Amino acid sequence: MSMRKTWFSSVLSVKLASRLPILSAMVTLLSVLIYVLAAHAQTQAVPSWVGNLVLKNSTITADPTLTAPEAQGLGQKFELLFGMTNSQDPQNSDNDVISVFTTPGTFASPGVIGVAVRNMLPRARIETLTNQISIKYYFPTRSCDGGSPRIQLYINPGDGTPPHNAFGYIGHGSFGAGCLTGVWDFVDMTDNVPARWDLTQFGGGYQNWAGVVAFFDGLYPNHQVLSGGVYDDSCSVSLSFVPTFGPLSCGQAYYDLLTVENRTLENRQDTVQGPTH
Repeated sequence: MSMRKTWFSSVLSVKLASRLPILSAMVTLLSVLIYVLAAHAQTQAVPSWVGNLVLKNSTITADPTLTAPEAQGLGQKFELLFGMTNSQDPQNSDNDVISVFTTPGTFASPGVIGVAVRNMLPRARIETLTNQISIKYYFPTRSCDGGSPRIQLYINPGDGTPPHNAFGYIGHGSFGAGCLTGVWDFVDMTDNVPARWDLTQFGGGYQNWAGVVAFFDGLYPNHQVLSGGVYDDSCSVSLSFVPTFGPLSCGQAYYDLLTVENRTLENRQDTVQGPTH
């Protein structure tokens, strides 16, 4: 190699080395910018009920003694709370399901709500729930409204701050739009529907599932998912608002094949009845 080439290579190496911190900072800035733009792209017209969910600050976890699995490897059972009970499919009496009949009320005298929740495996993370959060629902006459029903995940961010909730709105569009009435309908909660997931309690805006995974793995690498389940509560305070809040969420609802992590609610062996008040 000639002296000129050697000198050129040496100078080039020095220049590149001096620019590495700048290049690293630019890559980090670009990553943040891409995340912000993705979150903005998923942000649509935000319904007025967002941020006003009845159980938005819930710290509910299932009773570990009641919900202990009957055999190793099955995972914790679902605990049915408030008005959520074991029931039968109205279209097939051989099919075990769970159900709730939500009723309107006020903050002073709330109506009936329903929750089915289970605890996660120790150190469960958001990405381990990919393809493992789904639900089948049947509304004879009602629909989705006011943030109900939804999948609610209770998550410890792992940064020394208290756990908060992430909300996944059931439906086929953003914020729970596109629910069906009069037929059984299945929803994969880890799909690509924009603004399906509400991460505002963590500062994450509204995301599809890929955005949820990227957000928690990027900003809260030590997070743990503590519990999760279906929550149906909006109708219970609907009369405290003018106009009435979430009126379409009032009435009979049936839920089946609720999957949260490593257990699917298929029959009565998968549930235990918890407190009703």
